[in-house]
Amino acid sequence: MCSANPFDITSLESEALTKLFNETTSYIQNIRIEMVANGKGHRDKEEHPAAITGVTTQSPTVRFADSLEKGQRIEAIAHELCHLLLVYRYGLGVVGRRTPRPGNREDVFDYFMSIRGDWVYLLGQIANTAHHLVLMDYLKQEYGIEDNLHIQLLHQNFCVGANENARDKESHYGMGVVAFEYEKLIGKVETAINISQQSESFWEAYHFAQKHFGGYAFRSIPAPPSYQEDILSFLEDLGYGRQSFAFFPDMVRDCADTGRNSK
Repeated sequence: MCSANPFDITSLESEALTKLFNETTSYIQNIRIEMVANGKGHRDKEEHPAAITGVTTQSPTVRFADSLEKGQRIEAIAHELCHLLLVYRYGLGVVGRRTPRPGNREDVFDYFMSIRGDWVYLLGQIANTAHHLVLMDYLKQEYGIEDNLHIQLLHQNFCVGANENARDKESHYGMGVVAFEYEKLIGKVETAINISQQSESFWEAYHFAQKHFGGYAFRSIPAPPSYQEDILSFLEDLGYGRQSFAFFPDMVRDCADTGRNSK
């Protein structure tokens, strides 16, 4: 996405969206909303008409594609705002690869041996899916917003992505996480893809995602330490060392109390 222009959400005349925006800004201020030229995500065939930048630096900008209709704009902006709410109110941050420790040859070796993997996709999908299991009902029950756009895109991207010939195991793992989300939010994965063509890595991630994130829901939002432990344990089950990852922003201490479900 490019050619960003500031956007005033009040022009959408949605009381629910304005209420969500106000709630989110009570936890993280100076959220920018921008409309941009239509584009796709980092994976060539996946559509992502909305996205957030600046989460790790606590300077978030919500961007959405100018091709979206009014109702879709409301859903897309609400979806991204709810992601921010889960990060800054509930402490469910994003996960990334930790920079190798200076002078630690083992860290440096492990980092560069795995650098070709699609880590942006895998780690981004882990946090996204964990959020989505909470987010969908959060929007519906708290604000009356049905996120039909996400369901449509989840189905579309899953059907396309699961049939791609990904070369690295991180991409296969990431798609397995998507399969888990698909089954939780839409239905059986076998109705959308040929399950016999999926890799062992795909199914490993699918089953481990069920194990660690299967209980996530609007009425059972995890506390930040539990959330981080679930993600690190998931990555460990896939064969990675937990010391290789970090959370951004790391709000465990600040959000330990508010992260517990009080609904």
